[in-house]
Amino acid sequence: MDPGQANYNPARLAAKLEALLRELPALTAPLPRHEQPTKKPGTAKRLKPQEVDELIVAYQAGTNVYKLGERFGINRQTVSAILKRHGVQIRKRGLTEEEIDEAVQLYQQGWSLTRIGKRFGVDSRTVRSRLLERGVRISKMKKPA
Repeated sequence: MDPGQANYNPARLAAKLEALLRELPALTAPLPRHEQPTKKPGTAKRLKPQEVDELIVAYQAGTNVYKLGERFGINRQTVSAILKRHGVQIRKRGLTEEEIDEAVQLYQQGWSLTRIGKRFGVDSRTVRSRLLERGVRISKMKKPA
């Protein structure tokens, strides 16, 4: 407000400001808690029928369960369960001989089992098993590269 205006009353404005300040919580008051709704344990995300159809088509086109899980926001085991429930033949995805050769080299370069698994779209335990079969010594704690 312009002090030159007829309605300018600093005492009244100060009183209004003080009233507003009294409505604010004290500086030492705890912040209000905004609790996020929690998902009940054991409840999986339900895909719409159209999403299930897309998932099946993508799997049959060659996409692995890990990538489908990421794409649809569900666990890879849930992807497998959906596929089995709809009578889809599950592929046994392993590593080819060439991929195992590359995995051995990557591991020797310092890559972690998890990182190698992500590169080839398989679980780190699969990578570990194939490396052990090739006689590679697996260290107890391998730092991610």
